[in-house]
Amino acid sequence: MSVIFPAQPLESGLMAISIGILITCQGGSALGDQSVASEAEAREVDQVTAKESTPNTAKHHKGEPNRLIDETSPYLLQHAYNPMDWYPWGEEAFQKARLENKPIFLSVGYSTCYWCHVMERESFENPEIAAFMNEHFINIKVDREERPDVDDVYMTAVQLMTRQGGWPMSVFLEPEGLRPFFGGTYFPPKDQGNRPGFLSLAASLNEAWGVQQQLVLDQAMKVADAIGQQMARRPAAVPVGQLQIDEGVSELMSRYDQKHAGYGGAPKFPMPVTLEFLMDTGWKVPEVRASILHTLDQMAMGGMYDQVGGGFHRYSTDEKWLVPHFEKMLYDNGMLASVYAEACARTGDPYYCDIAREIVDYVLREMTAEGGAFYSAQDAESNAREGESYLWTEQQVRQVLGEAGVESSDIDLVTRVYGLDQGTNFQDPHHLHEPAKNVLYLTQRPDELAKANGLTQEELMRNKLERARSILLKERCTRDQPLTDDKIIVGWNGLMIGGLADVGRVVEDDRYIQAAARAADWIHDRMWSAEEGLQRTARDGQVKIKAFLEDYALLIRGLLSLHEATGEERWLEFARHLMDQARADFWDNDTGGWFDTRDGQTDLLVRGRNLYDGALPSGSGTMLMDLVRLKEACQTDELDRDIRDAIASASWSIQRSPNSASKSTQALARVLARHPELMKDLVDREEIEAGRVTLSVDPGSIQLNSGKPTEIMVVLEIEKGWHLTAPNQEDPFAVGMSVASLDPNIQIEAKWPEAVPYEGAAGKVTAYDGVLRIPMQITASGEVEAMARIMITWQACNDEVCEQPRSQRIPLTIEMLDNQ
Repeated sequence: MSVIFPAQPLESGLMAISIGILITCQGGSALGDQSVASEAEAREVDQVTAKESTPNTAKHHKGEPNRLIDETSPYLLQHAYNPMDWYPWGEEAFQKARLENKPIFLSVGYSTCYWCHVMERESFENPEIAAFMNEHFINIKVDREERPDVDDVYMTAVQLMTRQGGWPMSVFLEPEGLRPFFGGTYFPPKDQGNRPGFLSLAASLNEAWGVQQQLVLDQAMKVADAIGQQMARRPAAVPVGQLQIDEGVSELMSRYDQKHAGYGGAPKFPMPVTLEFLMDTGWKVPEVRASILHTLDQMAMGGMYDQVGGGFHRYSTDEKWLVPHFEKMLYDNGMLASVYAEACARTGDPYYCDIAREIVDYVLREMTAEGGAFYSAQDAESNAREGESYLWTEQQVRQVLGEAGVESSDIDLVTRVYGLDQGTNFQDPHHLHEPAKNVLYLTQRPDELAKANGLTQEELMRNKLERARSILLKERCTRDQPLTDDKIIVGWNGLMIGGLADVGRVVEDDRYIQAAARAADWIHDRMWSAEEGLQRTARDGQVKIKAFLEDYALLIRGLLSLHEATGEERWLEFARHLMDQARADFWDNDTGGWFDTRDGQTDLLVRGRNLYDGALPSGSGTMLMDLVRLKEACQTDELDRDIRDAIASASWSIQRSPNSASKSTQALARVLARHPELMKDLVDREEIEAGRVTLSVDPGSIQLNSGKPTEIMVVLEIEKGWHLTAPNQEDPFAVGMSVASLDPNIQIEAKWPEAVPYEGAAGKVTAYDGVLRIPMQITASGEVEAMARIMITWQACNDEVCEQPRSQRIPLTIEMLDNQ
């Protein structure tokens, strides 16, 4: 078999080297992560203990354990009895690889990753594959939740080489500098058509290492250089301000799914970071506020929300938020508890208040350690069946409720409310011979359901559904449960501490605030010391791994929320100590801003500084927001210089893509609104970089009478060979043009010209090219800003590529006339 290296061009101008033997890097990406109770004491199920669900290694007991048996990570322990001769990440493995001149196979995953389990069953427990890997490679297993720094470096490599990422991550490294020369995600054990199997891939790479080692090393050096260029980038400060905030809001609104909610197509992640950004920066705009509430409704009504036990699953596999990937993550639920609590506070809607309570009740019931800290995650599968413990049939529900004495009319109500009368909606794609079942979901909002059934919302939720859910949860707890990853991660605990504090403050329930304080005390007493700083993980009495920037940032976030809920100075004092230590360990004294890791780590290719906000907010973005909140809580100007320097450090990322750095952009918005004096010399000057489109408006200045529409003509001159996707595309991944006013006192309506069918890099769409003229009607009332905050968003494509969507302010000034 010939040998293959990734054929795609790499970023920064780097091209993968073809070394004569062909191996395509087309491992299927596992979507592990892309790059309920309203009154706990009233619920019978709170006293139910589910079957043992902590990770155990018994299923692997075949022969002697490997070196992972001495680790504390549940994910690593799951692999302790694999026939693969696994090493943990560390000098022992590195030195052995160097001594024997063998490449390293690095496998990165986490305990609740479904496709990680699949690859383990198919490849890592396969004696033939294990024997080959043990002979020709040094094999290292990493829990990405323990070592996010290692994960970041090599995920960057995989994304550079393949344009995709996911877990399990499979990377091959040269031993001397730990530089990657080949990477992918999940690989099947054997070849499948044009897709290489893991064994043949490893054999080809081993052959390449043996006969073309220098070319492999050259490839590794080029990849390492590209990683450094991307992760350690320290660009000069650029002006930023309201324009970038508006661009971020506008670009998100251009991706808003008006039918099913959310900001993008399937798979749909809850993205609390995005929701927090929009709530802070766009809430006053009716269209933005409506999109937020629609998204909160659809997420809570769908199957991604556990309708029986509370808490959110990781993501929805479909656009309707219906069928989830069933793992549950502490960080999602911590942030979503805060988001729903904030929605409850802003709207007074009891549904959001209930969801906020149910999230934290679930965590207190199933994810809380004896001392009060919180576990990391729950798996997606039981008995190698995804979602098995969460699924129902209508017959099962009727039988369980009937045996518990629920009246038949109420049973009928439950089946209607949770969609059981609509037929099945879940078929395990890996076990198609098994009968289809149901993921429970709400067919309407609770107030609409109550009205349709002649009940008040209180009668429906408390008298009818709460009892049924309690009975179903008690029954569910008798089933085999998904494994719980019971390691304690400090940063994720910070998010849950904040979630509990926020919910307790909003719903005025001290139990939640006390639970947050108990967890914070546990971390303070066991995982923090002034001498050693903060530690990242704890399990079985062992505390290990010095904390990263994200741990400090997320814990400070939680402590500040706990201070807001209690007014107790000790939480503010703890937060200040953490901030001081973080500054000593992670601050860039040359240019300002934060590194993700401490100086002097010898097991990393690069000391990264990441502002990207994904499922988790970035350490840098969160720390910037922490600085602003700490300034306000302490009523001090001592942090002003750090705030300015951190914004300057983040400014290039904010200007380039406000949504990719949404937490930093959110912090910028807060500074502009509350502390504008800090932004001297940093505020944007409306400098627009030339691109594929030239934007103008006629007239450029208008006078308006309140309530009377005026027409303007927006003109876009599109570069030859490029086109702009028209609005209202059927394909959810096609970014159609949109226009939005971010001033609540200005309404705008575009009269979009007829577009023409086009097939190119964006697929089959309707599009515009040449010179596009768009008539728009503007109506205003009340006070408006002179420079109108009206944003137009487009995505430019040609036959081969599509550029990133771009939002730009329409250069229009407005003067309001006196109507009297």
